[in-house]
Amino acid sequence: MTLDDLVQSIPDTEAILRSDLARWIEAWKKNDDSLERLIYMVEKWHGNVWFKDASVSDDFYRKWVEFKADVIEKIEGMTLNERLYVLGLLNLWDSTNHTNRTVLRVKVKANA
Repeated sequence: MTLDDLVQSIPDTEAILRSDLARWIEAWKKNDDSLERLIYMVEKWHGNVWFKDASVSDDFYRKWVEFKADVIEKIEGMTLNERLYVLGLLNLWDSTNHTNRTVLRVKVKANA
């Protein structure tokens, strides 16, 4: 699952919340915030919104926990391309300059 897949997993019945989270995620992609900041942001967002259906909220949180375990906690075992892909940063990488690529490398912990 990619970060964008996670956002899109929120059903149409919660389209406003999905759009809100997508906006936050897109802002994170374009700034120099870390993966730790992403974790903080998503968990703060989830803790401060009201889903119409608690089961949808629970399902999203379960998927988020899986994403953290499968992607974020294992990010250092991935290639740069894998990191960019799962975090939805490939297009940004392809369209940016050397300086911004350095920022992206730091963001995805591939700056060693």
